[in-house]
Amino acid sequence: MRLFALAALGAVGAINFASTSVCVAAAPPSYAADVGYTVNTFSSTFTASTVDLGNSGRSGYSWYPWNLFGSRTNTSAIELNPDGSVTLAGDTTGPDGELTTATAAPNAAGFVGTAFGGGAYIEAVLRFNPADVARANSKGWPAFWSLPLEGSILQGANQWPGQVAGYLHGIEADFFEYLLLPYGGPPNAYGASLHDWYGVYDVTCRALCQQAMPARVGKRTAPMATEFTQYHRYGFLWVPATVTTPGYARFYFDGQSIGPDQRWTKYLDQPPPPTNQPWAFGIIDKQHLMLILGTGVGEPMTVQSVNVWQASATPNLHN
Repeated sequence: MRLFALAALGAVGAINFASTSVCVAAAPPSYAADVGYTVNTFSSTFTASTVDLGNSGRSGYSWYPWNLFGSRTNTSAIELNPDGSVTLAGDTTGPDGELTTATAAPNAAGFVGTAFGGGAYIEAVLRFNPADVARANSKGWPAFWSLPLEGSILQGANQWPGQVAGYLHGIEADFFEYLLLPYGGPPNAYGASLHDWYGVYDVTCRALCQQAMPARVGKRTAPMATEFTQYHRYGFLWVPATVTTPGYARFYFDGQSIGPDQRWTKYLDQPPPPTNQPWAFGIIDKQHLMLILGTGVGEPMTVQSVNVWQASATPNLHN
């Protein structure tokens, strides 16, 4: 949960649509293909040509240093490795946020990079040492997560229709957060969850209100013998709702479904609050996820690759 990130969502802007270039990678996992996600719309390792370490802010990169909500990544904490992986060392200016697939830019679109819409299977291959997390006293943690481009960069695009100006509505999707060990959780447990954020900042609630998945649902338990110092696959399957079928989020560890799904009915701009409504979390189907990688200081995380499969690149925002 990162309320610090969503706290700064504000003034009016416009959404810009463009096509995403399709990448070539391995075939999709069977559970992605089963729901029609066969197009590899994003496939990235980490090299000088895919990571904008120079902070140029130009289009054409897969990853950009975190530059959101008043904090900016110290790029000295990002190490590109010869094998195409990246090691993130943690950064006090933006805990758990060091690289993103999109960033603000002074162009007509207002951003560069890619954000993913319309459903997807999203997967990262990464490793870290739980002992580092235990020693660091919870000042951040290894994480692979996302925020919507709407509001995070495209300011005002997360206004809740029909509500007073400044009444915001946005999703946060956390695919993997190793945040439970410092709080007494078992070493094989991690967080993977959704947060439906809403309200006028510091008026409706302190900071923003949220409908969260229950803690017991967001707690994912990997096999007890899991060695997190070795590479593992962390996946997120997002299937949007239709008027006749519920949408759902399903989380994966090494190709196996892990923990309960979260389901929702079609979101049609119903009035707030989303609390306990069947359409809670359905705002995800109207927004576009920018992917985020980061960790806490003293808790290095190495990421080998990130891939996204979808039915088509058409619903994505790309510039």
